[in-house]
Amino acid sequence: MRRLLCWLSISAFALIIISCKDNYFVENDLHGVWQVTSVERLSTGEVTKSAGDLYYMFQRSMVMLGYKHLGVPERMTRYIAHFDLVGVDSIGMGDFRNYTTGEGNNVDREVKVPIEDLHKFGLYQDYTMFGMGLLKQRLILVSDSARIELRKY
Repeated sequence: MRRLLCWLSISAFALIIISCKDNYFVENDLHGVWQVTSVERLSTGEVTKSAGDLYYMFQRSMVMLGYKHLGVPERMTRYIAHFDLVGVDSIGMGDFRNYTTGEGNNVDREVKVPIEDLHKFGLYQDYTMFGMGLLKQRLILVSDSARIELRKY
C-alpha cells in the first residue's frame, strides 16, 4: 500500500511538472516593456524615429501597444491583442482592441482598432507575422511591410 501511494505521489508530481511545460515563455527574454526607437516602412523606405512615446509590452501570450500622449501624462492609449510565438525567431500578432484610459484612468472604450491607428507601431495588416531578432537589450521585428527597432525599457 505504501509503495502504491509513493508511486502515485511521484506520478502526480511528474504530471504537474509536465503540464507546466506550456508556460515555458514566462521567463523568456521577450517579455517586458520595449520602447520603439524606429519604424521603417519597407514599401517606401521611410524611417520614423520615435520620440520615446511608443511601447510594446509582452506578457505571457498578450501584447500591449502603448502610446503616451505627450503633454498629458494621465492619458495613455493602449491596444491589446494576443501574440503567437512560432519557434524561437518568429512572432505573429493582430486583432488589436483599444483600452484607452482617460481622466481618472477609466477605460473609454473597448473596440477593434482600425489598422490606420497601428501604422505608427509598424503594423500595416490585421495580422502580421514578424521575423524576430532578440539581442539582450535590443529587439528587431521584420515583416513584409516594416522593420521595427526596439530597446528594452
